Amino acid sequence: MIGGMQTSSRRAAAFAITALLVLVAAPVLAAPELVEVPLTDGPVTGTFVTPAGARNFPAIVLLGGSEGGAPVADARRFAEHGYAALALGYFGLGALPKQLRAIPLETVTRGIDWLAARPEVDASRIGIEGGSKGAELALLVASREPRIRATALVAPSAYVWFGLDFTSGAPETSSWSAAGAPVPYIPSDAAADADVGRAFGTGGQISFRDTFARSFAAATPAIRERATIPAERVAGPIICIAGDDDNEWDSPGACATIEARRRAAHRDAGDAVVIEPGAGHALPFSGKPVPRSFPAGPATLVLGGTPDANARGGADAFAKIIAFFDRTLR
Repeated sequence: MIGGMQTSSRRAAAFAITALLVLVAAPVLAAPELVEVPLTDGPVTGTFVTPAGARNFPAIVLLGGSEGGAPVADARRFAEHGYAALALGYFGLGALPKQLRAIPLETVTRGIDWLAARPEVDASRIGIEGGSKGAELALLVASREPRIRATALVAPSAYVWFGLDFTSGAPETSSWSAAGAPVPYIPSDAAADADVGRAFGTGGQISFRDTFARSFAAATPAIRERATIPAERVAGPIICIAGDDDNEWDSPGACATIEARRRAAHRDAGDAVVIEPGAGHALPFSGKPVPRSFPAGPATLVLGGTPDANARGGADAFAKIIAFFDRTLR
Protein backbone atom coordinates (compact mmCIF):
# COMPACT_ATOMS: atom_id res chain seq x y z
CA MET A 1 0.00 0.00 0.00
CA ILE A 2 1.03 3.61 -0.19
CA GLY A 3 2.66 4.72 3.02
CA GLY A 4 2.90 4.00 6.71
CA MET A 5 -0.42 5.49 7.85
CA GLN A 6 -2.44 3.65 5.22
CA THR A 7 -0.53 0.45 5.93
CA SER A 8 -1.26 0.78 9.65
CA SER A 9 -4.95 1.44 9.03
CA ARG A 10 -5.35 -1.60 6.79
CA ARG A 11 -3.41 -3.75 9.23
CA ALA A 12 -5.71 -2.66 12.07
CA ALA A 13 -8.73 -3.33 9.87
CA ALA A 14 -7.40 -6.80 9.12
CA PHE A 15 -7.02 -7.50 12.83
CA ALA A 16 -10.60 -6.35 13.36
CA ILE A 17 -11.88 -8.61 10.61
CA THR A 18 -9.91 -11.52 12.06
CA ALA A 19 -11.48 -10.88 15.48
CA LEU A 20 -14.90 -10.74 13.83
CA LEU A 21 -14.44 -14.12 12.18
CA VAL A 22 -13.28 -15.65 15.45
CA LEU A 23 -16.46 -14.33 17.05
CA VAL A 24 -18.97 -15.49 14.45
CA ALA A 25 -17.28 -18.80 13.61
CA ALA A 26 -17.01 -20.08 17.16
CA PRO A 27 -15.54 -23.59 17.33
CA VAL A 28 -17.96 -26.38 16.53
CA LEU A 29 -16.96 -29.70 18.07
CA ALA A 30 -16.79 -32.49 15.55
CA ALA A 31 -19.76 -34.82 15.90
CA PRO A 32 -18.90 -38.53 16.37
CA GLU A 33 -20.12 -39.28 12.85
CA LEU A 34 -17.59 -36.87 11.28
CA VAL A 35 -13.98 -37.58 10.41
CA GLU A 36 -11.45 -34.72 10.32
CA VAL A 37 -8.10 -34.84 8.53
CA PRO A 38 -5.75 -31.91 9.30
CA LEU A 39 -3.52 -31.10 6.33
CA THR A 40 -0.26 -29.47 7.38
CA ASP A 41 2.32 -31.05 5.10
CA GLY A 42 2.31 -31.59 1.38
CA PRO A 43 0.66 -29.63 -1.43
CA VAL A 44 -2.56 -28.77 0.44
CA THR A 45 -3.03 -26.86 3.70
CA GLY A 46 -6.29 -26.89 5.63
CA THR A 47 -8.71 -29.40 7.10
CA PHE A 48 -10.78 -32.10 5.39
CA VAL A 49 -14.05 -33.02 7.10
CA THR A 50 -16.30 -35.81 5.90
CA PRO A 51 -19.16 -37.97 7.18
CA ALA A 52 -17.82 -41.29 8.42
CA GLY A 53 -18.35 -44.71 6.93
CA ALA A 54 -19.24 -44.08 3.30
CA ARG A 55 -17.75 -43.08 -0.05
CA ASN A 56 -18.57 -41.10 -3.16
CA PHE A 57 -19.84 -38.02 -1.36
CA PRO A 58 -20.30 -34.77 -3.25
CA ALA A 59 -17.50 -32.44 -2.17
CA ILE A 60 -17.09 -28.71 -1.56
CA VAL A 61 -13.97 -26.56 -1.45
CA LEU A 62 -14.43 -23.81 1.16
CA LEU A 63 -12.47 -20.54 1.00
CA GLY A 64 -12.38 -17.98 3.80
CA GLY A 65 -11.80 -14.24 3.44
CA SER A 66 -9.17 -11.67 4.33
CA GLU A 67 -8.84 -13.05 7.86
CA GLY A 68 -6.66 -15.86 6.48
CA GLY A 69 -6.51 -19.42 7.77
CA ALA A 70 -9.14 -21.99 6.82
CA PRO A 71 -12.91 -22.05 7.56
CA VAL A 72 -12.92 -25.29 9.54
CA ALA A 73 -16.15 -24.59 11.45
CA ASP A 74 -17.98 -24.11 8.15
CA ALA A 75 -16.50 -27.36 6.81
CA ARG A 76 -18.01 -29.19 9.77
CA ARG A 77 -21.39 -27.64 9.05
CA PHE A 78 -21.31 -28.82 5.45
CA ALA A 79 -20.12 -32.28 6.48
CA GLU A 80 -23.04 -32.54 8.90
CA HIS A 81 -25.27 -32.10 5.84
CA GLY A 82 -23.64 -34.98 3.97
CA TYR A 83 -20.80 -33.30 2.09
CA ALA A 84 -17.08 -33.96 2.04
CA ALA A 85 -15.73 -30.50 2.81
CA LEU A 86 -12.22 -29.16 2.34
CA ALA A 87 -11.54 -26.01 4.38
CA LEU A 88 -8.68 -24.83 2.20
CA GLY A 89 -6.08 -22.35 3.38
CA TYR A 90 -4.52 -20.03 0.81
CA PHE A 91 -2.71 -17.55 3.05
CA GLY A 92 -2.06 -16.89 6.72
CA LEU A 93 -1.77 -20.55 7.69
CA GLY A 94 1.28 -22.75 8.18
CA ALA A 95 3.84 -22.33 5.41
CA LEU A 96 1.41 -20.45 3.15
CA PRO A 97 2.05 -16.77 2.28
CA LYS A 98 1.60 -14.42 5.23
CA GLN A 99 -0.10 -11.66 3.24
CA LEU A 100 -2.96 -11.70 0.75
CA ARG A 101 -0.97 -10.70 -2.32
CA ALA A 102 -0.24 -12.59 -5.56
CA ILE A 103 -1.76 -15.78 -4.12
CA PRO A 104 -1.37 -18.53 -6.76
CA LEU A 105 -4.62 -19.82 -8.19
CA GLU A 106 -2.79 -23.13 -8.33
CA THR A 107 -3.26 -23.32 -4.54
CA VAL A 108 -6.94 -24.02 -5.15
CA THR A 109 -6.28 -26.24 -8.16
CA ARG A 110 -4.10 -28.45 -5.98
CA GLY A 111 -6.94 -28.61 -3.46
CA ILE A 112 -9.30 -29.80 -6.18
CA ASP A 113 -6.73 -32.38 -7.30
CA TRP A 114 -6.42 -33.63 -3.72
CA LEU A 115 -10.21 -33.86 -3.27
CA ALA A 116 -10.75 -35.64 -6.57
CA ALA A 117 -8.28 -38.35 -5.54
CA ARG A 118 -9.94 -39.08 -2.19
CA PRO A 119 -11.94 -42.35 -1.95
CA GLU A 120 -14.64 -40.51 0.01
CA VAL A 121 -15.28 -38.11 -2.87
CA ASP A 122 -17.18 -38.39 -6.13
CA ALA A 123 -14.83 -36.41 -8.39
CA SER A 124 -17.68 -35.62 -10.78
CA ARG A 125 -19.55 -33.69 -8.07
CA ILE A 126 -17.25 -30.97 -6.71
CA GLY A 127 -18.49 -27.50 -5.78
CA ILE A 128 -16.82 -24.40 -4.36
CA GLU A 129 -17.92 -21.83 -1.78
CA GLY A 130 -16.21 -18.61 -0.76
CA GLY A 131 -16.95 -15.53 1.29
CA SER A 132 -15.69 -11.98 0.69
CA LYS A 133 -12.15 -12.21 -0.76
CA GLY A 134 -12.69 -15.98 -0.78
CA ALA A 135 -15.71 -15.39 -3.03
CA GLU A 136 -13.55 -13.32 -5.38
CA LEU A 137 -11.11 -16.24 -5.49
CA ALA A 138 -13.85 -18.86 -5.84
CA LEU A 139 -15.40 -17.09 -8.84
CA LEU A 140 -12.02 -16.60 -10.47
CA VAL A 141 -11.06 -20.26 -10.04
CA ALA A 142 -14.48 -21.52 -11.19
CA SER A 143 -14.14 -19.43 -14.37
CA ARG A 144 -10.97 -21.40 -15.19
CA GLU A 145 -11.67 -24.83 -13.68
CA PRO A 146 -14.23 -27.08 -15.44
CA ARG A 147 -14.23 -29.59 -12.58
CA ILE A 148 -16.20 -27.12 -10.45
CA ARG A 149 -19.83 -28.10 -10.99
CA ALA A 150 -21.52 -25.52 -8.73
CA THR A 151 -20.34 -22.22 -7.19
CA ALA A 152 -21.65 -20.44 -4.09
CA LEU A 153 -20.55 -16.83 -3.49
CA VAL A 154 -21.18 -14.88 -0.27
CA ALA A 155 -20.54 -11.11 -0.23
CA PRO A 156 -18.51 -11.39 -3.45
CA SER A 157 -16.76 -9.10 -5.90
CA ALA A 158 -17.17 -9.29 -9.65
CA TYR A 159 -13.62 -7.95 -10.11
CA VAL A 160 -10.05 -8.79 -9.17
CA TRP A 161 -8.63 -6.19 -6.76
CA PHE A 162 -5.31 -5.07 -5.36
CA GLY A 163 -3.69 -7.32 -2.79
CA LEU A 164 -4.19 -6.69 0.91
CA ASP A 165 -0.56 -6.55 1.97
CA PHE A 166 -0.13 -5.08 5.44
CA THR A 167 3.68 -4.94 5.41
CA SER A 168 5.19 -1.50 5.09
CA GLY A 169 6.81 -0.68 1.77
CA ALA A 170 5.61 -3.70 -0.20
CA PRO A 171 4.80 -2.73 -3.81
CA GLU A 172 1.17 -3.11 -4.75
CA THR A 173 0.17 -6.05 -6.90
CA SER A 174 -2.85 -8.21 -7.63
CA SER A 175 -4.46 -10.33 -4.95
CA TRP A 176 -3.92 -13.37 -7.20
CA SER A 177 -1.41 -14.85 -9.62
CA ALA A 178 -1.56 -17.55 -12.29
CA ALA A 179 1.47 -19.36 -13.69
CA GLY A 180 3.66 -16.92 -11.76
CA ALA A 181 2.12 -13.75 -13.26
CA PRO A 182 -0.26 -11.33 -11.50
CA VAL A 183 -3.89 -11.64 -12.54
CA PRO A 184 -5.04 -8.26 -13.98
CA TYR A 185 -6.57 -6.17 -11.20
CA ILE A 186 -8.00 -2.80 -10.23
CA PRO A 187 -5.33 -0.83 -8.33
CA SER A 188 -6.05 1.11 -5.17
CA ASP A 189 -6.76 4.84 -5.49
CA ALA A 190 -4.13 6.94 -3.71
CA ALA A 191 -6.57 9.65 -2.61
CA ALA A 192 -9.02 7.11 -1.18
CA ASP A 193 -6.15 5.38 0.62
CA ALA A 194 -5.05 8.69 2.09
CA ASP A 195 -8.56 9.37 3.40
CA VAL A 196 -8.55 5.99 5.13
CA GLY A 197 -5.22 6.88 6.70
CA ARG A 198 -6.60 10.18 7.98
CA ALA A 199 -9.69 8.47 9.41
CA PHE A 200 -7.44 6.01 11.18
CA GLY A 201 -5.22 8.78 12.53
CA THR A 202 -8.15 10.79 13.90
CA GLY A 203 -10.12 7.87 15.28
CA GLY A 204 -12.85 8.18 12.67
CA GLN A 205 -15.00 5.65 10.90
CA ILE A 206 -13.66 3.54 8.04
CA SER A 207 -15.90 2.03 5.36
CA PHE A 208 -13.84 0.26 2.73
CA ARG A 209 -16.82 0.30 0.36
CA ASP A 210 -15.90 3.91 -0.43
CA THR A 211 -12.26 2.91 -1.03
CA PHE A 212 -13.24 0.20 -3.49
CA ALA A 213 -15.79 2.45 -5.23
CA ARG A 214 -13.29 5.27 -5.67
CA SER A 215 -10.62 2.86 -6.87
CA PHE A 216 -13.07 1.50 -9.46
CA ALA A 217 -13.97 5.03 -10.58
CA ALA A 218 -10.29 5.99 -10.92
CA ALA A 219 -9.48 2.96 -13.11
CA THR A 220 -9.67 3.27 -16.88
CA PRO A 221 -12.34 1.29 -18.76
CA ALA A 222 -9.61 -0.98 -20.14
CA ILE A 223 -8.30 -1.76 -16.65
CA ARG A 224 -11.83 -2.47 -15.41
CA GLU A 225 -12.52 -4.80 -18.32
CA ARG A 226 -9.31 -6.77 -17.81
CA ALA A 227 -10.02 -7.04 -14.09
CA THR A 228 -13.60 -8.25 -14.55
CA ILE A 229 -13.92 -11.92 -13.63
CA PRO A 230 -15.48 -13.75 -16.60
CA ALA A 231 -18.41 -15.24 -14.72
CA GLU A 232 -19.93 -16.35 -18.03
CA ARG A 233 -17.14 -18.95 -18.29
CA VAL A 234 -18.18 -20.73 -15.09
CA ALA A 235 -19.42 -24.12 -16.23
CA GLY A 236 -22.05 -24.86 -13.58
CA PRO A 237 -24.70 -22.80 -11.84
CA ILE A 238 -23.91 -19.99 -9.40
CA ILE A 239 -25.71 -18.78 -6.30
CA CYS A 240 -24.72 -15.24 -5.29
CA ILE A 241 -25.68 -13.93 -1.84
CA ALA A 242 -25.13 -10.43 -0.45
CA GLY A 243 -26.38 -8.15 2.31
CA ASP A 244 -28.06 -5.01 1.03
CA ASP A 245 -26.13 -2.89 3.57
CA ASP A 246 -22.64 -4.24 2.81
CA ASN A 247 -20.17 -1.49 3.80
CA GLU A 248 -17.02 -3.44 2.88
CA TRP A 249 -17.68 -3.38 -0.86
CA ASP A 250 -20.66 -3.40 -3.23
CA SER A 251 -21.51 -7.10 -3.10
CA PRO A 252 -25.15 -6.59 -4.22
CA GLY A 253 -23.81 -4.77 -7.28
CA ALA A 254 -21.34 -7.60 -7.82
CA CYS A 255 -24.15 -10.14 -7.81
CA ALA A 256 -26.01 -7.99 -10.37
CA THR A 257 -22.92 -7.79 -12.59
CA ILE A 258 -22.33 -11.54 -12.40
CA GLU A 259 -26.00 -12.21 -13.14
CA ALA A 260 -26.02 -9.84 -16.14
CA ARG A 261 -22.88 -11.31 -17.71
CA ARG A 262 -24.18 -14.84 -17.39
CA ARG A 263 -27.62 -13.95 -18.72
CA ALA A 264 -26.07 -12.20 -21.74
CA ALA A 265 -24.06 -15.36 -22.44
CA HIS A 266 -27.09 -17.62 -21.86
CA ARG A 267 -25.23 -19.39 -19.07
CA ASP A 268 -27.59 -18.50 -16.22
CA ALA A 269 -29.71 -21.69 -16.10
CA GLY A 270 -29.94 -22.78 -12.48
CA ASP A 271 -28.41 -19.57 -11.12
CA ALA A 272 -29.82 -17.69 -8.13
CA VAL A 273 -29.28 -14.28 -6.53
CA VAL A 274 -30.25 -13.66 -2.91
CA ILE A 275 -30.07 -10.20 -1.31
CA GLU A 276 -30.43 -10.34 2.48
CA PRO A 277 -32.41 -7.30 3.75
CA GLY A 278 -30.75 -5.18 6.42
CA ALA A 279 -27.60 -7.35 6.46
CA GLY A 280 -24.05 -6.16 5.97
CA HIS A 281 -20.81 -7.78 4.86
CA ALA A 282 -20.63 -10.41 7.59
CA LEU A 283 -23.13 -13.23 7.02
CA PRO A 284 -22.20 -15.86 9.61
CA PHE A 285 -23.40 -19.38 8.84
CA SER A 286 -23.61 -19.89 12.61
CA GLY A 287 -26.54 -17.46 12.75
CA LYS A 288 -24.89 -15.53 15.58
CA PRO A 289 -25.57 -11.77 15.79
CA VAL A 290 -22.72 -9.63 14.42
CA PRO A 291 -22.34 -5.93 15.27
CA ARG A 292 -22.46 -3.33 12.54
CA SER A 293 -18.96 -2.07 13.32
CA PHE A 294 -15.77 -3.08 15.11
CA PRO A 295 -12.81 -1.22 16.62
CA ALA A 296 -9.77 -1.12 14.32
CA GLY A 297 -7.04 0.43 16.44
CA PRO A 298 -8.22 3.98 17.26
CA ALA A 299 -10.70 3.91 14.36
CA THR A 300 -14.00 2.09 13.78
CA LEU A 301 -14.42 -0.33 10.90
CA VAL A 302 -17.97 -0.37 9.54
CA LEU A 303 -19.10 -3.62 7.89
CA GLY A 304 -22.81 -2.79 7.86
CA GLY A 305 -26.11 -4.37 8.83
CA THR A 306 -27.76 -4.73 12.20
CA PRO A 307 -26.82 -7.56 14.56
CA ASP A 308 -30.17 -9.31 14.10
CA ALA A 309 -30.22 -8.83 10.32
CA ASN A 310 -26.67 -10.15 10.03
CA ALA A 311 -27.63 -13.21 12.09
CA ARG A 312 -30.76 -13.87 10.04
CA GLY A 313 -28.94 -13.24 6.78
CA GLY A 314 -26.14 -15.64 7.67
CA ALA A 315 -28.46 -18.43 8.73
CA ASP A 316 -30.58 -17.91 5.62
CA ALA A 317 -27.49 -17.85 3.40
CA PHE A 318 -26.33 -21.20 4.74
CA ALA A 319 -29.78 -22.77 4.30
CA LYS A 320 -30.00 -21.52 0.72
CA ILE A 321 -26.48 -22.69 -0.11
CA ILE A 322 -27.21 -26.18 1.23
CA ALA A 323 -30.40 -26.29 -0.84
CA PHE A 324 -28.40 -25.08 -3.88
CA PHE A 325 -25.73 -27.75 -3.51
CA ASP A 326 -28.38 -30.40 -2.83
CA ARG A 327 -29.99 -29.43 -6.14
CA THR A 328 -26.80 -29.18 -8.18
CA LEU A 329 -24.47 -31.83 -6.74
CA ARG A 330 -26.78 -34.62 -5.57
